[in-house]
Amino acid sequence: MTLKLEDTDVLCGRAIQYYEGDDVAKDFGEALRLFTLAAERGHAIGQLFVGLMLAYGKGIEVNLAMAVKWFLLAADQGEALAQCELGEVYKYGRGAPQDYGDAVKWYRLAAAQGFADAQCKLGGMYKKGRGVAQDDTEAVKWYRMAAEQDNPVAQRFLGLAYQLGKGVTIDLTEALKWFTQAAALDDAAAMYYIGLLYTEGEVVRQDIEEARVWFRLAAEGGEVDAQYSLGVMYECGDGVMQDYDEALQWYLMAAEQGYGDAQFRLGMMYKEGLGVEEDEAEAVMYLWLAADKGNENAQEMLDSMEM
Repeated sequence: MTLKLEDTDVLCGRAIQYYEGDDVAKDFGEALRLFTLAAERGHAIGQLFVGLMLAYGKGIEVNLAMAVKWFLLAADQGEALAQCELGEVYKYGRGAPQDYGDAVKWYRLAAAQGFADAQCKLGGMYKKGRGVAQDDTEAVKWYRMAAEQDNPVAQRFLGLAYQLGKGVTIDLTEALKWFTQAAALDDAAAMYYIGLLYTEGEVVRQDIEEARVWFRLAAEGGEVDAQYSLGVMYECGDGVMQDYDEALQWYLMAAEQGYGDAQFRLGMMYKEGLGVEEDEAEAVMYLWLAADKGNENAQEMLDSMEM
């Protein structure tokens, strides 16, 4: 029996219920089965979801090459998310050879449909000159389109553009506006940048305590620069009561993300017994990790210890 278009719409609707656990128990296997039935009959949403499930291992083992096949079928029918996913495929070489030109092509197709994530990513390609001539003004244009659709990453990058004068005239008030909008959407990096503005006191009154509040929010969201900054504040007593235990906690979080400066500070705290018992083995371990990240102070310390 040949399924009509409306039948494949029903299949996809049911598949989405299983995918999201909407009024049924979540079941990726059943969702994939139904999406595949629709996809094989040319349904763009079905093709998109089969691609997504193959790409991210939902209900099936990851198979990037097969994911690309389904993304292409959906993208050729104008499915914006599939086009954006293909941009990611070619940007990072996941499932197909890396090709910045093809990445830009697919991002642009999705961006032209108003797809905010693609607009943001296209802005990034112009910012870095990947697949296109480097152009900060063009980057800002695309970031703004996405930012006006409440894309927090685009809002953050637009804020940075205003802070640094990249593609626009420097305007710290405008930078703060976009950082604040991104932070309201839980963008941890934007929270960190707001904290920096409070430490510098140019566009807002300098307020180290307010900076600490923003750094903590960002750090709790996983922002590694904020974790390190909090560690420094607590180790040095900069605007807060000196607290080596608190410093160690934040340095450790940053160090676990591979942040070389935090690894160096941890090494020094173990070497000097700040908040912990002196432990040369631990000190050397963290100093080696930091030196491996290019931290010259760590390498000098290891040399002085003849390690």
